[in-house]
Amino acid sequence: MQDDEIRWKVTDPLGNEIVLYKDTFVEHIIGDHANKDAEVRRLIEDQVKFVLQSPYFIIKDQKNPNRWKYLGLVEVPQEDQKIKTVGIIIEIEKEPFNIITWYARRVMDELVINGGMIYAANKCR
Repeated sequence: MQDDEIRWKVTDPLGNEIVLYKDTFVEHIIGDHANKDAEVRRLIEDQVKFVLQSPYFIIKDQKNPNRWKYLGLVEVPQEDQKIKTVGIIIEIEKEPFNIITWYARRVMDELVINGGMIYAANKCR
């Protein structure tokens, strides 16, 4: 993909460049979901950038060795300022790394680390 198709890019704490492509955002992150879920995903977009730069954890995907999951917390403005866990799925097969999707949940149930831990922030140790 060319740079003009990039919506934004950030660098994670390990020095990896991560990009969000416009098509991924419009067609998958927003387009593949019901209106309420799509709106939450849109509202937390700027916070997703921050979580990628400063995650609590980065873990390997249990089912796909070419994917990592970045975990952190976000504030969902639409839902009475609720704090939720955000999971961001990244494709790591080639550089720059590519965002596949993200989601917000009430609980951090993703901490099954059978695939392995890549990174844990000092604030969590």
